[in-house]
Order: sequence, then structure tokens, then C-alpha cells
Amino acid sequence: MLDPSLIRPEIALDDFLPIFVSSALAMVFGGFYVGIYTAVKVEMLKRWAMPFAYLFWMLTSYCLYIMGSLMHVGEFTAKALIVAMIGYLLLPHAVYYMQHQVHEENED
Repeated sequence: MLDPSLIRPEIALDDFLPIFVSSALAMVFGGFYVGIYTAVKVEMLKRWAMPFAYLFWMLTSYCLYIMGSLMHVGEFTAKALIVAMIGYLLLPHAVYYMQHQVHEENED
């Protein structure tokens, strides 16, 4: 007999469009986050634009939350989404930190 905790509720037919839209918006907003962050770091945009990058990261996280709740993801997958979003927040910081270190080492 199947363990009842392994059975997931089916996704409602009416939820397919919101799932698709939220996942598409997560990709678009994520692109804006990285794009604005990068543009500020390479000084194509002024520093005052950086809060907009973080706003887009929050929108990305919210879209993934909506998508996950509509898809009835399990506990493990929900935790994986949280870890992924924290990693997505920190990854550009790590990249530009390493880039800065390399440039400083090569200038000496």
C-alpha cells in the first residue's frame, strides 16, 4: 500500500496558466536582477539603481513562491527553492568580488 504522505494533490486545470505566467515572470525578473546588478557594477548605471535590482530579486522569489504553492511542491522541493533563491541573490556578489580581487592582484 502507498504511503499517504507520498501522494501529492493533482494540479488544478485552472492553475496551469498562473503556473506558466509565474515561472515565465521569474525568468524575466531574474534577468532584470542580474542585468541591473551588472550594469551598476560596471558603472553603466548609477548606484541609485541598485535597489531596483534587489526589487527584481524579490519579485523573482515571489513568483517562485506562487509557482511552488500552485504546484503543491513537497517540503524538500520548497527548501531547495529557498536555497536556490539565496544562491541566486549571492552569486553575482561572489562573481564581482572575485573579479575585483583578480584585478587588484594584476594591478600590483
